[in-house]
Amino acid sequence: MTERIRRRAYPVTHSATEMFLLFAVFLSAALLLESEGLAHWAEGLEPGPLRTVAAPATQAIQQYLAPLNLSTLRAGTLLNLARVGWSDDPALIARAMPQPPAPKTTCVAAAAGSAATLAAASPAPTAAATAPLVAEVPRAIQLPPSLPPVVAGKPRVVALAGDSMMAVGLSAQFLREAAGDKNLRIVKAFRSGTGLARPEVFNWMQQYPAMIGAEKPDIVLVAIGANDGQGFVVDGKVLPYGSDRWRQVYQQRVDSYLSMLEASGAQVLWMGLPPMRIPVYNEKIETINRIDYTVVSQHPRAAWLNLSAVVGDSSGGFREFETTPGGKQLRLRATDGIHLSDEGAGLLTPQLLRWLDPPPPAPAANTAPPAAGAEKEPPAATPREAAKPAHVKASAKRARKHRK
Repeated sequence: MTERIRRRAYPVTHSATEMFLLFAVFLSAALLLESEGLAHWAEGLEPGPLRTVAAPATQAIQQYLAPLNLSTLRAGTLLNLARVGWSDDPALIARAMPQPPAPKTTCVAAAAGSAATLAAASPAPTAAATAPLVAEVPRAIQLPPSLPPVVAGKPRVVALAGDSMMAVGLSAQFLREAAGDKNLRIVKAFRSGTGLARPEVFNWMQQYPAMIGAEKPDIVLVAIGANDGQGFVVDGKVLPYGSDRWRQVYQQRVDSYLSMLEASGAQVLWMGLPPMRIPVYNEKIETINRIDYTVVSQHPRAAWLNLSAVVGDSSGGFREFETTPGGKQLRLRATDGIHLSDEGAGLLTPQLLRWLDPPPPAPAANTAPPAAGAEKEPPAATPREAAKPAHVKASAKRARKHRK
């Protein structure tokens, strides 16, 4: 009786077979529409057993479905989602924004413009791309010489660029402390989980221009590379992390990225990665710092700031806490042993802000001694003395001379 009442109250409308068929239809539709996305996902996997199986399988599915031209439908759907705000891809959002009408040009001019755009997106490699790797990064590296004072009414444009090393600790503290500074305009150009090693996953050469838009930064603060200690694939060949060929390719990518940051005339301050808690990971970070410093030191408009001198211990190793003279303990690093904490970033951000927005120079005081033999000017007369008759003033002057 109870079971009969339950069935009347909650009737079963679908059998297990129908539910399975519905799920199969949904999975098939998702596979059709997301075959390209699955291929990108597999390509983004770190070289290893999973990628070895997933990449060829997803590529085969994508090639099999290519005649259906579903990639065009997918691209249009993603673009429309970006137009209504359902995307966090800067390059896609930039494409979705309304563009001003392009001036009429000849085919030759249009081709030249396209070539110029392509060249801007992929700067020619400099000598830094093939420079010999430094044996060790110097620890005693401070901020560059002071910048000129900011011109009134013309804020200095500062871009914050990089991966989670910028996004998590540094940028949060920096943005808080710079909030009331009208002489600085901050542009956010960072994304967690990215890097320079895997452009097929996140291509900074495309994403950075989309992030800054029409802005032309005067200064770019960079913190990047925490995710780059991994192998990658070039021309179908896996390059293991740390191999000679891996180092050559990664050094070229760092050089291209830095050249792009400097393209609009910006000065770049590259902040080296701090020491990490896990020894194996720290060894990878030290290698990445050596490559980055090798490139940065070859670029005249770039400077290196060694964060280990700020948050590291006396030997440049990992340091999690610092005790202030007043006995208070400050946590310098996040609990993951990778990122800076707010307090750790707070040791650096005041210095950065003083460098970016220095106070105007104090007026020079005239302290030069009077020339030899020069007579001292008499003190200015008070209003009461100025009103005295001329003969009274002369008599007083003679009396003063006689007393001398």
